Amino acid sequence: MKTILYASDRTEHSSPALKYAYQLSHQLKASLIVLYVHEMEQIRVSVSRPAAQIEYHVIKEQTEILTKYCEKHLGVAVDGKKLKVEVVHNDSVSDAILEKSRDFGTDMIIIGRKDKHTDRGLFVGNIGKGLQEKVPCPLLIIPNNVAAKSIKTILYATDFEEADILALKKLVPMAKALGAKIQIVHISTEKEYAGKEQMEWFKDMLRQEVDDTAIDFALIFSDKIQDKLKAHANAIGADLIVLLEREEKGFFQKIFHISLVAKMEEHIGIPLLSYNEINL
Repeated sequence: MKTILYASDRTEHSSPALKYAYQLSHQLKASLIVLYVHEMEQIRVSVSRPAAQIEYHVIKEQTEILTKYCEKHLGVAVDGKKLKVEVVHNDSVSDAILEKSRDFGTDMIIIGRKDKHTDRGLFVGNIGKGLQEKVPCPLLIIPNNVAAKSIKTILYATDFEEADILALKKLVPMAKALGAKIQIVHISTEKEYAGKEQMEWFKDMLRQEVDDTAIDFALIFSDKIQDKLKAHANAIGADLIVLLEREEKGFFQKIFHISLVAKMEEHIGIPLLSYNEINL
């Protein structure tokens, strides 16, 4: 992993998320780009200076503010190498994130989850889900008050599909770099056919592709997938939950269905990493 893009709203309340993103980039030996999307007011035609010149000076000023914000909360200098800042003008936060992630060839995008302290949280309405469907790399969604601590336990929710193995092939090197263990969990109803047999098949397939010495498996039966996943994550002390977004079905869609967004945002405090099947 070489480059991580973190989209910041540049508020005091989201500073813990900035520290989390910076520590993660340091642990993964990746450069961190802190992005701020500035929404400029409509420029009147009657102004004396050209609109492009005004925008240039506004972006320059906002970049200086973002630089001071990062240096204040991280205690390190923005050196343009390991820590970079970028300010863009765009009326759409999600479009700006997607555009810059492609420009920089980022390996991971990090956004903060909306909470009651801010009106500009990124994971609100369809922004987070819209990003997840389009991003060219894994998307990490973190609570704004998340503590900057080491990731030691990763919980991966599987549907026992080949796409899960492709996602795990990308996740395992990251886990090794972090010194973390992975637990793979499958949650289904009691009526599901051949759950244990599927687990054994999946284990065999996975062993052919990755070193599974730091991987555990769990099979749990429950009718309430999102509630059980949250409870199990808390029970094992998971520092990160990893989900796979599938084209037609998947845990991400089940958990973050629009009717469940408010509930999950309010009650779950664990960062969520999502892989998109179409990018594997």
